[in-house]
Amino acid sequence: MNTQQQDDQDTYRLVITRRDGSELLCLPDGPFHSLPSADVPRWQRVAEPIRNAVKTRLNLDAYSLFTCPCETPTSETPRTFFQVMECVRTDGAVPPTALWVPIPSLMIDSFRNAHDFRRIGNALSALCQTTETCNESPFAKPGWFRELCNWIAQQIEPMRSKLTGNFQQLNASSSFSLIRFETTDTALWFKAVGAPNLHEYSISQALAQTLPNYVPSILATKPEWHGWLMADGGSITLNDVQDPSAWQTALTTLGNLQIDSIGIEDEFLNAGCRDLRLAALLKLVDPFLDAMADLMRQQSKVPPPILSQQQLADMSTTLKDALQCMAASGIPDTLGHSDFNPGNIIVGPERCTLLDWAEAYVGHPFLTFEYLLAHLRKDYRQLVPLESPLRASYSRIWNSVESPERIEQAYSFSPLVAVYAYAVSSNAWRDPERLKVPGFQGYLRSLTRRMKREADSIQRRRVECIN
Repeated sequence: MNTQQQDDQDTYRLVITRRDGSELLCLPDGPFHSLPSADVPRWQRVAEPIRNAVKTRLNLDAYSLFTCPCETPTSETPRTFFQVMECVRTDGAVPPTALWVPIPSLMIDSFRNAHDFRRIGNALSALCQTTETCNESPFAKPGWFRELCNWIAQQIEPMRSKLTGNFQQLNASSSFSLIRFETTDTALWFKAVGAPNLHEYSISQALAQTLPNYVPSILATKPEWHGWLMADGGSITLNDVQDPSAWQTALTTLGNLQIDSIGIEDEFLNAGCRDLRLAALLKLVDPFLDAMADLMRQQSKVPPPILSQQQLADMSTTLKDALQCMAASGIPDTLGHSDFNPGNIIVGPERCTLLDWAEAYVGHPFLTFEYLLAHLRKDYRQLVPLESPLRASYSRIWNSVESPERIEQAYSFSPLVAVYAYAVSSNAWRDPERLKVPGFQGYLRSLTRRMKREADSIQRRRVECIN
């Protein structure tokens, strides 16, 4: 199954098991055994392309359990991972080019390379250990997929619907799962989350109960896995269309959801939404910019520019003023989405369905609008001329709540506040271990420079108004 590996690809050696992890699928390699493998473009979700490769090249239906990390990963060189999988059928047929080998019979000389044997042994040991930690890692345990299918079958039996056996595994790890199941009726989705996104489980339930018109319907929950079964919200995302009317519909849906959430913000905060209210953001300005000053001092190369202490101090003044002015506009706090990108928006003829609420927040509504505009400018440049009509469309929704003057006032400051809120929202900037990672340092410095550009824009507009 190997293809010529490119610099932008990762190799996955496939540890495919069956019969509760007692047998391993091996390929003949002269007098030795070897593992099948697949190359996947780097940064792509791996579960679906790997499963498709196994079906195509081995005529075998299998699903992923978890990925064992490579031993010497770098961002520039090819990397090799071991992907642990399980055959869907416990008595799955032997592929014509392979054989099922009892795991206890494997020895160090079963493989051409002793290093491979050690890596395979580590992967299989991790598979065995998950039986003791199945609550934290339910999707690394052999047999979980059959358990899930049986549970779904029970949930949909009253609907007179049945699973067909066809499914797409879109995300796979020991504690996260995202699978689309085909049924004799409409498709269903199962999603489960682990740390650090456990809050998405409770947020999704709160949304389904309080704002059901904007999110997929939840049919059942599996609390021990932090998982839930959802109705299919549709298959076409805003990523898939270039129709300007779809963007208008997305913003109309967003505005209506936010207005409908006014007055029930506490429910979402209690469910785990981040607190990005303006008062909370104001308290973080000084500690955040102090941390950024430290990162600027650690920067060793120019360009990009290193912001001075005075520049950061000036930005602090502008940012605090922007937060206070937005608060003075009187626009109420609502539910928001810090990852409001076109891939999380299912397009419908009259409204959209909004997905993936791990980055949900309570705070100023216009921040979410700015995040969608940022994606439009970056990835859909042919639609940039629509920015003014889209802003007008979103504003019309808010005219039912606030005056046009107050809306325009908030727009003056929302680009700066949106970047700042995005930077501080995860609290990762406070994590000493994360701050040791060079790539993360550069990312935070980049966001801070973006904040400076937005702050400078505010100051230029003020000078123009005075003149």
